[in-house]
Amino acid sequence: MAMLEPLRGETLGMQAADAIRRLIATGQLTGGERLIEARIAEQLGISRGSVRDALWLLRGQGLIRDEPRRGSFVAELNAQDVCDIYDLRIAVELAAVRVLVQHPRAESFQRLEQAIGDMRAHGWDPARIAEADLGFHSAVCAASGNSRLHDVYVRHASELLILLRLDEEKLGHQPDATGGEHKYLLDALLSGDLPAAELAFREHLEEARDRVAAYVAQSGDASRPATG
Repeated sequence: MAMLEPLRGETLGMQAADAIRRLIATGQLTGGERLIEARIAEQLGISRGSVRDALWLLRGQGLIRDEPRRGSFVAELNAQDVCDIYDLRIAVELAAVRVLVQHPRAESFQRLEQAIGDMRAHGWDPARIAEADLGFHSAVCAASGNSRLHDVYVRHASELLILLRLDEEKLGHQPDATGGEHKYLLDALLSGDLPAAELAFREHLEEARDRVAAYVAQSGDASRPATG
C-alpha cells in the first residue's frame, strides 16, 4: 500500500470547531442553543461541509447534541453531568498526582507555580482565574508524562472551563481564594507525601463537584448564564 503524507496544520473543520468551542466555553453560546450550519458557514467564510466536520468533532467531545429533524444544539449540562465530569476528573488527576509525587520534576512544579501566579494576578476577573485554574490542573496531568491520561483531561477541558467559570462567577470565591487553594495543592505535591497529596486533591475536587452540582440542580443547566 502506498504511504500517505502527513497532513500539515489544522483543517478548516478543526479551526471552526475551535471557534465554536471558545464560544461555548465562554458562555457566548449556551445550552440548548441551536447551531445553524448555513449561518456558521457564512460567518466563518467556509463551506457547510467544513461546518459539519466541526460539529462532528464537537459532538465527540460532548459539547454538541443532535435532535432528529431539528438539527444540532449546544449540549446542556445538568447536575448528573457535573458529577460525572468531576468523577472522571478525580480519577484522572489522582493518577497524575501519584506519578508526579513518585517522580517529581522541577520544570513541572515551575509550571504549577506560574499558574498560581496567574490566578493571583487576575484579581477580580473570574474568567481569567478559571482559565489559570484549568491550566494548573492540566499541567498536573501533563507532568505525569502519560499522554493518554492528559488527552482524557484535554478532551473534557471545555466542559471543565464552563464549570470553573460558573464556580468563580456565581459561587462566591474571594479574589485570592483560588490561588490559596492551589498553593495548598502545590505544597502537598512538594511534600513528597503521597497519601497527603492524594487527599488534598480529592478533597479539593470533591468539594468543587458538590458545590457546582448543588448549584446546577437548583438553577438549571450549567452552560446557561445564571440570573439574579
